[in-house]
This record gives sequence, C-alpha cells and structure tokens, in this order.
Amino acid sequence: MPLFRTKSPLCVAMLLVIITASAFRPGNSDKGKMRLRGISTAASKTMISYNADKSIAELLTISRTAEGAYATTRIPVYKDGRLISIFVTDEESSHAPALFSSFEYSTEGRIRRIIYYLDGAVHGYDSLAYNANAQISARYFFNDTQDGTAFENNSCQFYTWNNKGNIITIENMGRVNRRLPFTLSSTTTYTYDDHPNAQHSIPSLCYLTDIAAENMSANNIVTETITSAAGNNSIVNHYSYAYNAERYPAKIIIRCAVNNELVVTELEWD
Repeated sequence: MPLFRTKSPLCVAMLLVIITASAFRPGNSDKGKMRLRGISTAASKTMISYNADKSIAELLTISRTAEGAYATTRIPVYKDGRLISIFVTDEESSHAPALFSSFEYSTEGRIRRIIYYLDGAVHGYDSLAYNANAQISARYFFNDTQDGTAFENNSCQFYTWNNKGNIITIENMGRVNRRLPFTLSSTTTYTYDDHPNAQHSIPSLCYLTDIAAENMSANNIVTETITSAAGNNSIVNHYSYAYNAERYPAKIIIRCAVNNELVVTELEWD
C-alpha cells in the first residue's frame, strides 16, 4: 500500500511512483555514479538528502494545491545497513514523527513482510515472494478486519520478468473473501527503452514511496498498457524522456490515455 494518498490527478501520481520506486534490484552497473536530488512537477517538489554511506536520510515533499502548500517528510531508520522502519511527519503536526511501516527480513536477507501502522497499531501488511533470481514474483496485501481480530488477504499481484531485468506483466488479482479463489481483475504490460533506470543506486527509495513493482525494472518504461479482465478495452499510457550526458533522465513526459493529460517532470542529479 502506498505511503501517502496523493491529491494530484492519477496521471501525476503514476509518474511520481515511476520516478521514485525503481530502486529495488541489486547488481546495477551504474550504481553510485549519480544521485537523484530532486523531483519537480507542477503539483509538487520532492527533495532527497543522503547519509555519508549514500543511504537516504530524509525525503521531503512539498505539495501545492488550490488551498496552498503543505510539506511531508519521510524518515528512514537503518540497522546494520538494513532499512528497518519508516517514520513520517508534516508541518501541520506538533507531534514527533509517527511510525508508518517496519520491515521483516528472510534468512536470505530479502524483505519478506512490510508492516503498516496507524496511531501506533498494526493495521495491515504486505507479504512478498521472490523468484529464483531474487526478483519479486508476488505481493499479497493483508488488511485488518472490521472487528480487529485478524488480517484478511483478498488481493495480490503477480509479476513476470524478462531476461533484461524488466517486469513485462503484472496480474492484479482479487476476491470477495478468503473462502473464494483469486480471480484476475486486470493485467498491465510494459515496454522499455535501453537506457538504465538510474534509481538502482538508492535501494530503499521505493519503500519510502510505494513498492510499485513495475518501476523496479532495469530500463525505463515507454508504454504501459492496462487491460481489464472484464473486457477487451485497454488504456495505453506513453512515456518519453530527455537524457543528460550520463544517460539519466533529466525530464520525463507522460501522456495519460484517460484524459490525454500531459505531465512534465524535471529531475535534478549530482
């Protein structure tokens, strides 16, 4: 589940996730060459600061709405080099940062569970499964029941990867209750360019935003096609990029199929 619900249009929200949620897979040859410092759209600006070991120290987002601007800060906590929790705070709150999520690891050192909190109590968690290449193959969403006595899993996602390290298909599954089998609700497919997805050098970034697995691929998305299981109609979103001398995106343009909206995002690197 995402860390924050955006007040921006769907297209803007999708673009922010694509920019910030791809820092997941190890072994990238570009690792450490440049660091992402800022993400700017017409609706918001996100600034990233780092620790001496290049891990994220803080992620500050300033959002602009018709009512004015507001800021939200996401603060990761590490232990022995591992991300163990995330705290959040905002300028409207006089309280100390609140615990938003914590992470459990498998014996192989992979995140197997992301636990979410509300007012200090657990209200849901995600369970992750991996394939033989240590890539996420499934994500199961567990939510607390109305009586608060248990957690139910009524939705999940299955991911298919190609040999270039890109996710080419996501199957979104759902069910009315746990006594029924999962059924397909929609499928999302992707095509890519051949430029490196530079955020691989920031391994915790996707957990500070959303673990949108389609954005963990090795290359940059060119088309995203969403097809409902209920019909043959598809929505196709198109992405284009302007690259800097190091082949990293300096500008991303997305054209959303739903309303033909055009969103431009500027990226700052050092």
